[in-house]
Amino acid sequence: MNELNLSKLNAEIGDNCVFLSHLATQYQAASTPEERMAMAIEMENAATMLRIAAERLATETKNVYGGNRHEAN
Repeated sequence: MNELNLSKLNAEIGDNCVFLSHLATQYQAASTPEERMAMAIEMENAATMLRIAAERLATETKNVYGGNRHEAN
């Protein structure tokens, strides 16, 4: 993977953050417990997608730039 792909992953993380923010706004506007539960589930799924993308970015950044010197043996 190269630096351009790292930029794409970084943009994906930014998009996921914006999406999660919109879900949080919808959660606040939900008027029934059922709507809040549905939004909470969607937020949990979006947060998982964000975590996975962040882990991919971390792994690929390490692969591109190296990074064994700070790891515990």
